[in-house]
Amino acid sequence: MNISSSLFREIGICLLVGLLLTYRYINLGVDHTQVLYFSSYYSIATFAFFLSRIRFKSPINPISLFVPFLFLLSYSFIQLSDEQVTYSINTFLVINISIVIYILFASLSYSYKPVKLFILDNNLKRIFFYFICIMAFLTFVAECLIFGYIPILNFSGLDVYNETNAKLIPFLHYFITLMGFIPAWAYIYLKETVISKREYRFFVFISLLILFNYLSKQTFLLLGLSFFMSYSFYNKLNLMFLFKSIIAIVILFFFIGYLRLDSEMSISAAEYFRAVSGIKNDNVSLFEAVFVEYSSKRFSVLDEMVNFSNKMGYLGFGTYTFRPLTSLFFMEKLNVIQRIPELDSERRVGTFLIDPYLDYGLMGVFVIISLYGYLASRYFSQFKEKYPEAIIKFSIILFCILMGMFVNYFNTMFIWLGLLFNKILISGFQNKKLEL
Repeated sequence: MNISSSLFREIGICLLVGLLLTYRYINLGVDHTQVLYFSSYYSIATFAFFLSRIRFKSPINPISLFVPFLFLLSYSFIQLSDEQVTYSINTFLVINISIVIYILFASLSYSYKPVKLFILDNNLKRIFFYFICIMAFLTFVAECLIFGYIPILNFSGLDVYNETNAKLIPFLHYFITLMGFIPAWAYIYLKETVISKREYRFFVFISLLILFNYLSKQTFLLLGLSFFMSYSFYNKLNLMFLFKSIIAIVILFFFIGYLRLDSEMSISAAEYFRAVSGIKNDNVSLFEAVFVEYSSKRFSVLDEMVNFSNKMGYLGFGTYTFRPLTSLFFMEKLNVIQRIPELDSERRVGTFLIDPYLDYGLMGVFVIISLYGYLASRYFSQFKEKYPEAIIKFSIILFCILMGMFVNYFNTMFIWLGLLFNKILISGFQNKKLEL
């Protein structure tokens, strides 16, 4: 086993940060039991990171995707807010089963060859690609007519986001969300000589023009991840430079938000987020308050939903897992199924762990989380074996796991459509590794 010195440095940094945080929260007067839970799950996250680097020898891999979620989970045990709760036994079972099952299934080896479906020749692929872009543009024009304006020209209006969201065209708007994949698909087509460089630039321009009219952070994140994966598939990247760039962007993002809050309010940004998060301790910093609001409180919601469903004896039997199908067949509008407000995982934002439990209990957690681990490992293997089809598939896994801190994007229509259209558009390209 060859363990590089850089891996030792990375693990050393993780452990040092963990020790410093432990020391800080002991000094803040946090209950020692909470600090113990934090240290334990922080160690699990660190071990998972170490295992991922040994198993896959790549910084981006099926297990490393899950590590940020584990670090945030460990931090949630530090109860800085009055709105945080101590997790019940059932919540601990959901969390622990999910961790073990995902890491187990994500670390196994599977057959990596993609299933051969929808194999079209390059000319038909190109036509279908044009069809998606044309439908997206026509949908965009139709929605602008419904809005009564072009959103990008009215961003000064405070309610433009909510107003446009209320007027989106059902189903056809999914062509707009598919624009998040277009730059990556176009780059693949460019490299596979399906389209010219001129067409590539045109498609990227059109997709960005359309998406800039919609304030969807999720779509832009998916666009960035999928394009990054497509570029790294065909080009050699300087990973250290990439890591430094990501850190700089995150710091810049927080700094800009800090300046905006300080300039727009009479109180500091730290005071604002402490108030929003329900934190009374003035020694809690801005960054800690932000993590509590956007991360730690999500696990408290998870606990509330687990306990509420247990009290009701509720099982959704696919209501959450197969949400795209229930939406497609209007099952909610026809009152075939009814959602309970206390168990609305989209609105309440209780992490991606809650949906399998609401549908099938602990058995659902075991089966569905193992499926996520299996898909992550399979698509990663396809990506490493140089199947272009895997670029978008693994990007989707990356996106869903990273966004798992909030809701379950595995269960969304635009993710299902992305996988379907990717199979049609990209499936069948020659595996370049076999040509060597």
